[in-house]
Amino acid sequence: MAEPDVVPALVALGFSLNESRAYAALLQESPATGYEVGVRAQIPRSAVYGVLRRLVKAGAARSIAGTPERFAPAPAEEVLALLRKRFDSSTAQLEEAIRRIDTTPAAPDAFSVRGYQRVLEEAERLIRTAEERVVVSGWPREIETLAAELRRAAKRKVYIVVFSHAELPPLPGEIFSYGLEESALEDFWKHRLTVVADDLRSLVGATERTETDSAVISETTAIAEVATSQVALDITLLSQRGGRDVGDVMARMLGTRVGRLDTLLSRREGEKRARAKAER
Repeated sequence: MAEPDVVPALVALGFSLNESRAYAALLQESPATGYEVGVRAQIPRSAVYGVLRRLVKAGAARSIAGTPERFAPAPAEEVLALLRKRFDSSTAQLEEAIRRIDTTPAAPDAFSVRGYQRVLEEAERLIRTAEERVVVSGWPREIETLAAELRRAAKRKVYIVVFSHAELPPLPGEIFSYGLEESALEDFWKHRLTVVADDLRSLVGATERTETDSAVISETTAIAEVATSQVALDITLLSQRGGRDVGDVMARMLGTRVGRLDTLLSRREGEKRARAKAER
């Protein structure tokens, strides 16, 4: 991992920006004095020794006695092991603390999230909680991010339907795609993502890879049905153009709604024929 990647990754795990820069500097050249680390990491001399000692205390660096004192990074594997252990411990403490709370707040029927990463995290959560059926419509860039959860859902025997106008990678389930180039579509369409789980929980959001991306997550059945119906319409139009029979897929996606609609349509056609015959 290059230095530009190490720093934000450490910051995301709770290290300060200066601590992350100092650790990255030690990975590049060590052992090193505080002055050398400060120059390489662009940390003021007045602050660098405090930063390094915090790294030592956290187990991410080693102090080497001498004049001057020098520092070396703890091996990355050891740092990762420490972080995993501490994260698991903190998670267990939180879980126990939550269990001791007497009341559980009611979950809202609908809520919104903001930011590209949060949108994808919620999409993954919906797929992860699906028990019977998942419907996804989006772009290859986002669907590839969801692919691991889709494969795990397939192993749970969840029925999966994926639609995209752009060319999709290999995925489990019923896959529908026009096979168009993503870059060409981006000239006139924005990235959007729809995920519906079990015809109940749904996500509809923007996925432009910006902090202004947002999505609405709902547990309202009517919203899920509308979202599923829109994807079903896209699939129907694609199948008409390609001559693919999607009757079974529609039946699985829309449930009894399709069968009942077919029954009503057949009844109406029968009544029409009967009236026409009587009029003759």
